[in-house]
Amino acid sequence: MTFTEKLYEQIDTISPLSTDDFSIEWLGQSRSYYSSNKARGYEASNTALVKLMNKLIERKDALTTKNSNKMLLGKAREYEMIALSVGQEIANRSIKSNIANSSVKKILHRIIAELNEQANPSHPPIIIC
Repeated sequence: MTFTEKLYEQIDTISPLSTDDFSIEWLGQSRSYYSSNKARGYEASNTALVKLMNKLIERKDALTTKNSNKMLLGKAREYEMIALSVGQEIANRSIKSNIANSSVKKILHRIIAELNEQANPSHPPIIIC
């Protein structure tokens, strides 16, 4: 069973969905994307996995906003745990490819940290006139 198939089963357990819905709404791909990949034994692309992470976090946030229902909060935690496993898979794929040496990986980590800081600054910029 592929990683993508496991993801489908986990999400389907939380909230039943068709393979077409998984392809379109969760992976952001064509209707037959998941079924076709499954038949060939292929994994979802990194792009599809990032879209899946976005959807999982979106669902988690929707379930936790102004909500104290324990069952729904439990489902939110499940979505978050799946999102974490997707993130780990993406990270593992980049490490396994061995395309970059350690110096390049350090630069990439720095770039990602800088992009995150630009998107979510920890302190407002100081402007000196």
